[in-house]
Amino acid sequence: MGATLLTKEAVLNGLAVERLAIMSSLSEERLRRSLPALSWSHPYPPYLPANIPSVYMSAAKAPSGVICRGCTTRRGITADVRAHLALPDIVCLQHRVWQSPAPCDVSAAPEIDRAQHTLRRIRRLHGNRGMSLGVRDARWIIAAWTSNVCRESELTDRWHSRRAVLGLVPWHRSDDLSARIVTHPEVAILAAALAPNYTDPTYFTRTGFQLRRFSAYLRASLDLNPIPHSMNDPIRAFVRIVQSNRARWRDPKSVMITETATPRCT
Repeated sequence: MGATLLTKEAVLNGLAVERLAIMSSLSEERLRRSLPALSWSHPYPPYLPANIPSVYMSAAKAPSGVICRGCTTRRGITADVRAHLALPDIVCLQHRVWQSPAPCDVSAAPEIDRAQHTLRRIRRLHGNRGMSLGVRDARWIIAAWTSNVCRESELTDRWHSRRAVLGLVPWHRSDDLSARIVTHPEVAILAAALAPNYTDPTYFTRTGFQLRRFSAYLRASLDLNPIPHSMNDPIRAFVRIVQSNRARWRDPKSVMITETATPRCT
């Protein structure tokens, strides 16, 4: 129950968004902040005509979260309020509550607050698409570090400690929501380093770029010891994949941050 606010999600072309803004007396910017599907719609979806305002209804993909109860109670609202939340807004910074899919107190881990500020900065600099692609690929690197082949004992110990401090259930799956919470600070650090790649396709192939130094910088940012070679280094593996121009790493349709309301591009 409550997985989504509605069973259907509207996809609008650019002219329809303009018409909706006029009819609602709201700016397009405000509409796109309020309705996630608008932010992720292409100006002219291929299955909608480009010359007239058009809308297409599809099954809702974006889950919703319960808004921080401290915020709603302060406004005299006693019932749970569900809303679509972008990843940079998933934590209520006033009450330090992770809001999706159900409130989780993260006040014991202040690094999660810092991660939220990092994600908001990424969104300002690189937009929703750059931020979400960065998070997706950062999680790919994190997942590699949880495998037996590339396991980083320092990170594993850190995540177990953070999990215990937050009172979360024992780790059992890398894509579990609790795993997303405990790895969130590291994901934000990685996403900040990866995000420029999505606005500048030559970022990892530009003159002067040194993969070894890039990996060393990121490992230092994550408080990890340097490694003398590139074997079993997911950071270098990811950059090499991008440098080889494998298309799926740039495909925004594969972006789906499941515990937030970041829908796929349509």
